[in-house]
Amino acid sequence: MPKKTKRKPAAGRGKASRQARGGPERRGGSKKSEAASALSVCVLSPHPFVLENLRGMLGRPKFSVLSERVEYLPGQGGSLPALPPAQIYVLDANGPLRAVVALISRIKSEVPNSRLVVISDELTEEAAFPLIRLGIRGLLRYSDAATQLAAAVMSVNGGGYWVPRLLLSRFVFGILDQPRLPVPGETRKLSPRERQVHEALLENLSNKEIAARLNLSERTVKFHVSNVLAKHRLRRRADLILQNYHARPFDAGGGKPAGD
Repeated sequence: MPKKTKRKPAAGRGKASRQARGGPERRGGSKKSEAASALSVCVLSPHPFVLENLRGMLGRPKFSVLSERVEYLPGQGGSLPALPPAQIYVLDANGPLRAVVALISRIKSEVPNSRLVVISDELTEEAAFPLIRLGIRGLLRYSDAATQLAAAVMSVNGGGYWVPRLLLSRFVFGILDQPRLPVPGETRKLSPRERQVHEALLENLSNKEIAARLNLSERTVKFHVSNVLAKHRLRRRADLILQNYHARPFDAGGGKPAGD
């Protein structure tokens, strides 16, 4: 019987076969797919070192990260000429509270479908409550960012919260314990000195800082603080800030309460 001879594959046939089975060309397409599915994140901070560190915590392939330096100015938002589009904004809140709030309002206005994660040295009730009231779902301390930032970004992007449990509980109970919500535009009978103290309390200043600003003793400041809280029917400074932000939300551009 004649011997059977093996047929050589036609030129290009092997390449076509590899493509059909998923060869190198398909793997290249997979990389493009991964890049397209990466979560876009924009990091905002006044400090280049912080920007670099935060970028390093959000590596590929899960994240596609941009970073922009902002400068917080009293009574204004961040000095950022153009806001880069992103799905998630990670905001370094190391600045005046009103400037931080103004920048948050700008982000929410210009990129309404985006979500935010805010990072701060300390998450006191006075600083955190206005941010939660503004709809911030992610709050982190700097000390926890290295181990929690990536998870916080993913959780917030999925519609969840990443806020210290005790802080979130106090926020909720603070709302439930309020005797009533304030009426926008309602006038309080504050003396000129009490109005100065009230303004300083909304800036989250301590009694010592208020005393230095107004050239008063800390004992006198404590007296005025008690009067301001009593006239607002509140017990804590955090409740005063929470009530103020609820009644008079910040606009997106100027950083001052609406109506001022």
